[in-house]
Amino acid sequence: MYFTSSTCCLRFNRLTLFAAAVSALATACVQNAGQRPTPDSASAENLPVQIDLATQHQVIAGFGASSAWTAGSLTDAEADQFFSPDKGIGLSLLRVRITPNATTDELATAKKAAARGVAVWAAPWSPSADLKDNNDTINGGSLIPGMEQTWADRLAGFAKGMADAGVPLAALSAQNEPGFKANWETCIYTADQLAAFIRDNLGPALVAQGLSIPILAPETQNWNSFPKYADAILADPASAGYVAILASHDYGSAPSLYVPAQTAGKQVWETEVYDATKAVDPGIDSGLRVAQKIHDHLVNAEVSAWHYWWLKPRFDDNSALTGLDGQLTRRGYVLGNWSRFVRPGFVRVEATPNPQFNVAVTAFADPVSGRLVIVAINRDTVDLEQVFSIPGTVVAAVTPWITSADLALAAAAPVPVSDSTFTVTLPKRSVTTLVGDP
Repeated sequence: MYFTSSTCCLRFNRLTLFAAAVSALATACVQNAGQRPTPDSASAENLPVQIDLATQHQVIAGFGASSAWTAGSLTDAEADQFFSPDKGIGLSLLRVRITPNATTDELATAKKAAARGVAVWAAPWSPSADLKDNNDTINGGSLIPGMEQTWADRLAGFAKGMADAGVPLAALSAQNEPGFKANWETCIYTADQLAAFIRDNLGPALVAQGLSIPILAPETQNWNSFPKYADAILADPASAGYVAILASHDYGSAPSLYVPAQTAGKQVWETEVYDATKAVDPGIDSGLRVAQKIHDHLVNAEVSAWHYWWLKPRFDDNSALTGLDGQLTRRGYVLGNWSRFVRPGFVRVEATPNPQFNVAVTAFADPVSGRLVIVAINRDTVDLEQVFSIPGTVVAAVTPWITSADLALAAAAPVPVSDSTFTVTLPKRSVTTLVGDP
């Protein structure tokens, strides 16, 4: 993992909705944890997608990306492209970087995101060099014993400053990738040290500033290292009390369900990943790889939020949603197949995850409006017909929105729903979102 894949970090549009949703979700998730069907991506059988609106999984907090280093100031057109659910791909989360001196270079972007209803959250990569035992912001190093409160106070002061600037944070990360040393901004904490820093320093510092911002942690490099850090946080009641969101990046391991988070009533977020394929690929191949990552995190890890790395690139690679030309790549539009339609507060509902070979499906419902959103990936090189069955639905028709090699979130003709069933042709190598309103 090199600099373009380094790091990470959000805000709920309504913190009260978040608190109520997490509390209500915890019991349901524990009840359903052992009932999830095992996806069988190798199955060649063409099964109907069975959608069970009564079987609910995680509440969705949103989908997002980071402006760190590369997108400090967006034009209005760029902000609409990223954040508008009407004009763009409708990202609902933005992760900004906290610099070592506890400021940010992304306030202008954060303000434009917040003005479009986006939840903004922030993450530090490293404290200033004078607080670290290697006297450097890079190459790892740790806080000098006794400097923990100084750094915590600076982070809390940053959060207060963002609120005063009109961008109250939805969450504050304790540390980006606390177990990873690299030749960019990094800071090392053991699992116990991070839990203690949250308990003794960061949590109390936020309270002292009069802030009720949820802490997000541990933002580990991958799902393999995540349980060790998450276990340490949850094992300490005081630390766990400050942390509302348990988070990880997705570099080098497969996402998996972390049941203790459900038991404790905590949301789980994926907060950074990118398509590491070496060949530069703005097309649908990268789009389908990213689509599968999103699907796997939603189904296998039951994450409430999913983030790509960068909005805009620093290099000519696959690390961002746009290319160096500023145009959205197909992976950007593919993310929009979820982010534009699956809004904060929606709930993932049970759906056959792999009804036929090369097809993957997720489904969501809005408990307020009753809107139904289904996202279907077709990785095959031919068009595939797929049947959907939704017992008890009052939706009369669904509108497909398609991203493929030729289409970029393009709407197609509505498909009628008859006797709770409908059939859709999924274009080859595409992602199709089916939107139905009661």
